[in-house]
Amino acid sequence: MKKIYFTVFLSVLFLFSYGTTYQIVNIGVTFSPSTLTINQGDDVTFTLNSTFHNAIEVSQATWTADGITPLSGGFSVPFGATSFSVGQLGVGTHYYVCENHVMLGMKGTIIVQGVLAVPETKLQDELLIYPNPAKDNLTIQYTSSGSEVVEMKLFDLQGKLVNVLLQKTRVSGLFTGTFLLNTISAPGVYVIQISTGDKNSYQKVVIM
Repeated sequence: MKKIYFTVFLSVLFLFSYGTTYQIVNIGVTFSPSTLTINQGDDVTFTLNSTFHNAIEVSQATWTADGITPLSGGFSVPFGATSFSVGQLGVGTHYYVCENHVMLGMKGTIIVQGVLAVPETKLQDELLIYPNPAKDNLTIQYTSSGSEVVEMKLFDLQGKLVNVLLQKTRVSGLFTGTFLLNTISAPGVYVIQISTGDKNSYQKVVIM
């Protein structure tokens, strides 16, 4: 049980180490993008091109009513901020407005999605993935107990297919494949899916 908790802790630690930074700017009296969806652990930076614009977080009710009462504990971007980071926001929807121009519709939302839990099931002695963390290439070693069709895919934590590492190939005995990671544009935590027949197994890897 302690080993499981430690593995989860390391996975979360690596995830937050490789968060993405998103930027919100103003175009006239509108925020762009007005609705931003990010993942837990990502950063948000505001760049405002006028000293007449700011951004304060408000409650949903205040946002709907075009009010300007700040949310207790919410973020506050100063007027004319050229590069102001609000850091890593909590999971949920964050509502914000420009105090001077909320009545003109200058307001926005930031939706923070929680990290999707991936059921990490390993093939124990049959599977070896190294190095982990990986940078330039990744080696997968799989030992089949018989003759079976194997497919290997790489997904991000949102479930989007990043790359098909191995098309369906019949494996008998020991298989060792080394795969280049030059197509991975963003470092972070990914999931390798090993499909054998009707069974899918998953293992997280960190790509630097």
